[in-house]
Amino acid sequence: MRILLVEDDLKLGRLQKELLEIASFEVRWATDGKQALEEFKTSDSNSFDVIVLDWMLPEISGIEICKVLRSPKFNYQGGIIFVTAKDSLDNCLKGLETGADDYIVKPFENKELVARIKAVNRRKAKPFVDDIYQKGIFAINNSLLTVSRNETTLQLTKREFELFRILFINQGRTILRTAILEKVWPDNLDISDSSVDSYIYLLRKKLSLFGDDIRIKSIKNVGYCLEIKNGI
Repeated sequence: MRILLVEDDLKLGRLQKELLEIASFEVRWATDGKQALEEFKTSDSNSFDVIVLDWMLPEISGIEICKVLRSPKFNYQGGIIFVTAKDSLDNCLKGLETGADDYIVKPFENKELVARIKAVNRRKAKPFVDDIYQKGIFAINNSLLTVSRNETTLQLTKREFELFRILFINQGRTILRTAILEKVWPDNLDISDSSVDSYIYLLRKKLSLFGDDIRIKSIKNVGYCLEIKNGI
């Protein structure tokens, strides 16, 4: 699971990052609101599963960051957990109304934060894009299970679409086989790497409809990466 930690207290932020990594999360750490938003300018808006967001931040407040990320500009669909010293009901409700999924009041035990992250991620896991999501010249329709380029539309099966979607959203980034198995086959422990390879093979055949504009690149012994010609 990929986490964006936004915490301006350097000592606390460093400790939280280390503890979350011990809990097997992949963590990026931003020390202020401006830096947090920069993370979304250099990667896909939905590349973070959960954001752990401090309420009081320099540059841009946590509330403002939450509003921006939930706006159509970023359309962030992952989980947002506010970390706050403000324990009044009004403040907590304000955070939830802004678009947060949960909040945790300082001080707290790290195991409580880990539990809340996992709970929010379970609730947010499906769906994690809007019905229509576009990158460059391509768009996917989450309801119809289709991939489109201009007037050309490709129909996928549900499993093929789930696999393509995780690659599409993270276009340009290598997705580990373990991440693919966790996202696409979360309830089936019997799925092997060879099954992933078979679905990748089927996807490649279908994507050939679009010629060289899109391709799935294999990263040997690691995973896969989706490349879009003239992609963003």
